[in-house]
Amino acid sequence: MTRSLFPLAAVAALAACDRAPEPRKETTAATPVATPSPSPPAAPAALAKYIGRYPLDEVSGGAFLNDPAVRATVAGVVPDADVRARVLDRDVTATPIVLDGDRLLSFGCEPHNCGPHNWAIAIRRDGSGGAVCYYDQDRNVARWYPAGAGETPASGCPSGDN
Repeated sequence: MTRSLFPLAAVAALAACDRAPEPRKETTAATPVATPSPSPPAAPAALAKYIGRYPLDEVSGGAFLNDPAVRATVAGVVPDADVRARVLDRDVTATPIVLDGDRLLSFGCEPHNCGPHNWAIAIRRDGSGGAVCYYDQDRNVARWYPAGAGETPASGCPSGDN
């Protein structure tokens, strides 16, 4: 006589229905730990610290004309190496740096010959938006770098006083 396994399987299934449910193993997600966001890249030095100071005055360990943001701006907008060298030269007669609109304005000129040979650096406090004015009456040069950055100087670059 062959026995059928059906009744046995049915009994086992019914027995399982009467049992208390087995506790479920829950996986709890780890509570996210607040991690500080990465620091933004270092911004150029705040140039506002130079307002009211001369371009060669040491401020917090550096002068305006040596500031990396200023030097990068001049190098980036003035293609003429002679003009770049003159604008960043330490042999300069200068006026204090002023805030002109939204940009700092640093004016310099050739010692004892300011009228015919002068220049200006205009740059925002964060180091952006830089431009250079260069005026050389003897060479008949009166312009802004990059072109269109300001009005063509008729008798010299702006100093904040003019």
